[in-house]
Amino acid sequence: MIPFELIEEYPFVDVQEEEYKRLLGYPNDREFEGRVQELATWARQWYQQHGKPWVYARQADEITIHSERVEIEGTTFQPGKLAARLKQAEASSVLLVAMSAGRECEETARKLWDEGKPDEYFFLEVYGSAVVEQLVASTSFRLCEWADQQDAAILPHYSPGYPGWDITEQAQLLNLMMRSNGLAFRQRIGVLESGMLQPKKSLLAVFGITRRVGIAPRLTEFIPCEHCSQRSCRYRRAPQKRHLPRFEDVRSL
Repeated sequence: MIPFELIEEYPFVDVQEEEYKRLLGYPNDREFEGRVQELATWARQWYQQHGKPWVYARQADEITIHSERVEIEGTTFQPGKLAARLKQAEASSVLLVAMSAGRECEETARKLWDEGKPDEYFFLEVYGSAVVEQLVASTSFRLCEWADQQDAAILPHYSPGYPGWDITEQAQLLNLMMRSNGLAFRQRIGVLESGMLQPKKSLLAVFGITRRVGIAPRLTEFIPCEHCSQRSCRYRRAPQKRHLPRFEDVRSL
């Protein structure tokens, strides 16, 4: 299998309106109108002009899977559910992925709040969240495309902070994935002691890789299709049934 690395400085971002509505808590069958339409359009246009998203991913072949922990290139993690998934699928390696909507979105949203513009703040915050979820979907497509060429399959992603994986392990995951070429992105992302990422509209994730898709009792347990909103993906093996786990609860903003 050819080692994989992905470096995207300005990946294409196309947030689907239904995903934007979902994060806003807006009914999908209801059209944006009036002030809501104005704010939703403004946030989208602002990001198109000023947003600086990026994605970095690299393959790590040196993995050892135990019942409750995973060792990746000598670094030990205790991700619980991820370890069980990798073991069940007989994963041969993993992809370490970092992505972000960029600092500009968060900094501008904070400025809007300070200026007494809570509506603009809220819509831009939510749009930043939608960008990250869209990056997850588009990156999953790229990974599936590569894996298909290698006669392999990509497992659903898992991240610190998801059930069974302590968010405080974000720091060591970031340090691991940013080795070699990832150093170019190291200054763009950081981790607080709490495990929260800076900028917060970012995500660190691990995607397992397996060649043993046939051993699965249910194929969809071993691929991210049921979570993916990339409708036109030619590698789709199952319809979308549920949304990606929210990396933060935007409803509390």
